Amino acid sequence: MAYANLIYEKKDHVVTLTLNRPDFLNALDSALLNELGEAADEINADHDVRVAVVTGAGRGFCSGGDLKATSFAESSGGPVLQKPADHWAAKLLAIRKPTIAAVNGVAVGGGLSLALAFDVRIASEKARFSAIFAKIGMSVLDGNGWLLPRAVGLTKALELLFTADMIDAAEAERIGIVSYVVPHEQLMERALEMAAKIAANPPVALQLTKNVVYDALGKSYVEHLPTQWAAMQKNVVLARHDVVEGGKAFAEKRAAKFTGVVPPE
Repeated sequence: MAYANLIYEKKDHVVTLTLNRPDFLNALDSALLNELGEAADEINADHDVRVAVVTGAGRGFCSGGDLKATSFAESSGGPVLQKPADHWAAKLLAIRKPTIAAVNGVAVGGGLSLALAFDVRIASEKARFSAIFAKIGMSVLDGNGWLLPRAVGLTKALELLFTADMIDAAEAERIGIVSYVVPHEQLMERALEMAAKIAANPPVALQLTKNVVYDALGKSYVEHLPTQWAAMQKNVVLARHDVVEGGKAFAEKRAAKFTGVVPPE
């Protein structure tokens, strides 16, 4: 599928999504949001894709909602409501494959939400982050009220939302927004290295693992166990060949070659 505001590239089981509105620091307008949702659907439908990486063109990752295209103050009802499952962040969270955000610059408001919607986050030393909503007179938006506490804990999330402070990459790493900070010129190399490492692992098992972990949020251990057991059984049924290959490769002290594909749901 061709996109106007998004560059979609696939190589060696890895899709790289590049937000492509550099003149606006990749601000999220309705067209880009729609394309992100469509790209998420495309990634899920393509069995050859095992990992997705997102980054931004130019000097910004994503500056959040395009305020020139959206004025909440002019509408008595605020932003148009939609089905929760159709919200752009929900679409990104519904990607079944492992995802990585390579944060190359400013990530504020909806841009912070975009980064947090990806499973693993790596930042350039030039990256900056803010839950900036209070500074534009708004309550929390774009799923940050759900996403941010899961990354940094309740107290720190509320601090960031109440103050709307801008934090640098080192602080983002310290509090858990990102896993690593790397030199700016090495960002994509490091992100793609991680993607390749993940893509070499069994795709069925990793998709099931992702589902098990997210399903566990908010559940007790006892409530969680049936999901873990169901995933184990599903993995053996759908990818028995990968289970056998993994055992053989371990015994023979060689790298395994996993080929499993998850059927469409």
